[in-house]
Amino acid sequence: MLLDPHAGLIIWTIITFLVVLFVLKKFAWPHLLAALDEREKRISDAIAAAEQARQEAEEVLREHRQKLAAADEEARQVVAEAREAGANVRQTIVSQAREEAERMLDQARTSIESEKRAAIAELRRETAHLAVQAAGALIDANLDDEKNRGLVDDFIARIPESN
Repeated sequence: MLLDPHAGLIIWTIITFLVVLFVLKKFAWPHLLAALDEREKRISDAIAAAEQARQEAEEVLREHRQKLAAADEEARQVVAEAREAGANVRQTIVSQAREEAERMLDQARTSIESEKRAAIAELRRETAHLAVQAAGALIDANLDDEKNRGLVDDFIARIPESN
């Protein structure tokens, strides 16, 4: 009996279905559509916000990379400038040291030359003094050849004593 179709029951079932469908369409369907539209809008807004956040994050990342590259380039420039300044300081120090060494060598040469001249002058004075003494001794003695030789030998023997 459950499976026996009765025409009256089928008609009432169809009428009931249509009434329920009409009531749902009139009262529930607008609320369901509004809820679905609102949900779709929320999902769409969330997707748009996520896309906007992703784009902003990419922009911030790009800016940070640019700043990092600029800082890296600036650091390279600072290092290059420091190396160049170090090379310049080194060259200046080496140049000053060479000039100082050359000046010291010139002073030493001048001093040596001055002392050499003084020694030569002293040697000449001493030689002249010794020659005058020898000539005076020869003139005073007015001796013969044998006495002259003895006087010269005696004079030569005394030379180390007078220095």
